[in-house]
Amino acid sequence: MPPITCRLEVLPGANVAEKVANAQRYGFAGIALPGRFLKSWLDEARAFKADSPLPFVSLSLGFEGSLLSPQAAVRQQCRDSILRLLDICAEFNAHLFNIPPVLIQDNPERLKDRAQQDALFLEQLPALGDAAKTRGVTFLMEPVNRYESDYLHSIEHAAQLCAQLNHPAIALTADFYHMQLEELHADAALTTAGIWTKHVHVAENTRVEPGPGTLNFSPGFKALKDLNYRGLVEVECRTLSGPGDVVLPRSVAYLKKMWQDA
Repeated sequence: MPPITCRLEVLPGANVAEKVANAQRYGFAGIALPGRFLKSWLDEARAFKADSPLPFVSLSLGFEGSLLSPQAAVRQQCRDSILRLLDICAEFNAHLFNIPPVLIQDNPERLKDRAQQDALFLEQLPALGDAAKTRGVTFLMEPVNRYESDYLHSIEHAAQLCAQLNHPAIALTADFYHMQLEELHADAALTTAGIWTKHVHVAENTRVEPGPGTLNFSPGFKALKDLNYRGLVEVECRTLSGPGDVVLPRSVAYLKKMWQDA
């Protein structure tokens, strides 16, 4: 199975060192960093990273404004903040940077026309892709559900943008939680995306850790295996269904079995 990683903020522990130690004990292979909570872990992680038993492999969110704001100044603010986050990725040797292009909760002013959104997004991505490439990072666009964003809901749409750009440092993240809300068949969506899927997020139907709910990972995992997927599988839940010491190692075992049986 591809390496299974976990978001830092859901791991039990009083500090970064304890969280990483617990992740290793539970069977995780790496740590995903939450950009939205940057101030809560950055200094501590900087001091600890040389001694970390697990690598810091990815960074998600944390950008300011939006690449799809109607205001040029806000778009510039977003690009500048993304460059700072890419620098943090390089500092931690985290090779993946993941963002949804626009989130409703963070951006009250938004464009609504899809063609205009596509054009504006595509206009800014090559330079961001170049900046990611020089830092050894892959820039990942993540489709999210219609309740959190009014742009880029489907894997197919993201794959079309990736193909149009054809940039070596730009790809997409496939999130099983969002796919259950937007894709009729996750396996078909992943097959359509093909080589552009470079990262995978997993969480249950209620966005707890994979295992205790009703989301069926098997068809999507089978599609990824058929595509010879070689990326990471990140447990990107918002909460846990029980004590972390109990449910997180159980979730790792569950994901490994789902992959093996797919």
